[in-house]
Amino acid sequence: MKNNLIPEGFKDDVTSQVVTEHKFKNLIVNHFLSNGYNLVKTPLVENFDFEEGNNVFQLISKKGEKLNIRDDITLQVARLSRTRLSKQNYPLRLCYYGEVVRKKGTMLRPERQFLQIGAECIGVQNFLADVEMMQLAYSSLSLVGIKDITIEVSSRIFFDIFLSNVSNLNLKKELQRLIKIKNLKEICKLLSVKNQNYIKKIFSCTGIYKDKQDKLEQLAINESTSLEVENIKNIIKCFSTNNNKVNIFLDLCEIDDKNYHSGVRFTFFANNIRGEIAKGGRYIIKDSNKSDIATGFTCYMDSILRASNSKIIEKKILVPFNTSPIKIKDLILKNYSVVKYQGKDEISKKITKDQRCQFYLHNKSIKKV
Repeated sequence: MKNNLIPEGFKDDVTSQVVTEHKFKNLIVNHFLSNGYNLVKTPLVENFDFEEGNNVFQLISKKGEKLNIRDDITLQVARLSRTRLSKQNYPLRLCYYGEVVRKKGTMLRPERQFLQIGAECIGVQNFLADVEMMQLAYSSLSLVGIKDITIEVSSRIFFDIFLSNVSNLNLKKELQRLIKIKNLKEICKLLSVKNQNYIKKIFSCTGIYKDKQDKLEQLAINESTSLEVENIKNIIKCFSTNNNKVNIFLDLCEIDDKNYHSGVRFTFFANNIRGEIAKGGRYIIKDSNKSDIATGFTCYMDSILRASNSKIIEKKILVPFNTSPIKIKDLILKNYSVVKYQGKDEISKKITKDQRCQFYLHNKSIKKV
């Protein structure tokens, strides 16, 4: 057998984390369902290529078709809203879960396969849809034991307005590169004094939101930016009404790797945990007939497992093989996982340990190892 059977960024997992992930996934999905979201399921492989990027695995079918292995489920749900669900009344509230695969990992997320769980609200222009998504994401993360959450709020509108005035394509690409690495000094070297002032104002908004509201107001230079400033203020104000202990951080310099977001974005981080634990925002669903506004978010289960303070305690109990179904049902109702012993010897502590159980049934009594 080859030593490198599993590629870098992928893994087998036989730890207790598998059970924890399963239980967390069920908790979050059930939370979505109880908030009125309909669960949908999309395929791992598709033959469309919108928003195709260099981080997508591709296969070639027997017919010569290019098949994409999904690296994100949001766009699949958007496609679903345009096909199978196109005749349903808006708004559509949809939720999902599933594995995604990426060609390359990142420094913050070297994993190339992980579980996504998310929700989308399609067809609502009102900023309250953004608030609903932020609240649903926050309550979902809290439900699985994540504390000390910081929400980073961003928007591409301000940089888009700035870059729209740059006609030189090579200069625009270089500015986008420098913006991504947040090199303000080098950016300013390429700009006129007027444009330097605006880009400096965008960078000056980075920080704790309550300390940056005045700076944010200075970015309102036309109708589009004025609306976005008001939008950000309304979203944060409304969200903070019921979640005033959540840290809100403003970063309008953050460049989204996924290029489909069209306005306000929000990213959830947990204290001392690498990588984001959830991310979402506004985007537009377009086809040849019409376009719709949508907002949603995705939870990243690999980061959630690192961030959660909740521990799944195993309660496996070893019972004689001929234990009655009524007794087994009673044990299950008490949150035990029941393992039937198939050996001939009387169950002992040693046998229970060998069977990787923490409890055993002896003379109808539950014994702890």
